[in-house]
Amino acid sequence: MVVQLTRNDPRRLSRGGGFSLIELIAVMIVVGILAATAAPILSLTTGARAAMAARHLVRDLTFARQRAVATGTRSWVVFDTTAETWTVLAEDPNSPGRINAAVLTDPATSGPFVQNLGVNQFVGVQLETASFDGDVEIGFDWLGRPLNQSETALAAQGSVTLSGSHVITVEVGSGFVAYAPP
Repeated sequence: MVVQLTRNDPRRLSRGGGFSLIELIAVMIVVGILAATAAPILSLTTGARAAMAARHLVRDLTFARQRAVATGTRSWVVFDTTAETWTVLAEDPNSPGRINAAVLTDPATSGPFVQNLGVNQFVGVQLETASFDGDVEIGFDWLGRPLNQSETALAAQGSVTLSGSHVITVEVGSGFVAYAPP
């Protein structure tokens, strides 16, 4: 038996239609709940990125110090708060002095040893301050002792602050690098 629907038949299937008001309100409530839970998660992501950048900086400062001890030539880490970067340099043993230091090759990436903040995995992270006896450079001698930009022993503890109050310090005398999360 075949049932044929006519124009006035109440059993006629409707075409088009759309959403009811109740369905629209339900969807808006679900979207609101998702947005409310996503906002705190995104702020945690920025904090995690800042912590990751801080650990990366500790690795780079420690590498510069260990390289200076291993090779007997001074290594330098230069910070640029405007460009949001730090660069690892090494002096030429045949022509010592900070002025003759050249950018090292990063053993992890095989590229220049320059780290940029605010992009890629460090998006949202900023280099707020870098202070080593009032300068933005720190060097390490063949004993691993920290030096200021004038190539003399660091007189006070040096520090670098990344966004979110992530502080990395370099101790006077020993050159020990430490990270203090907020």
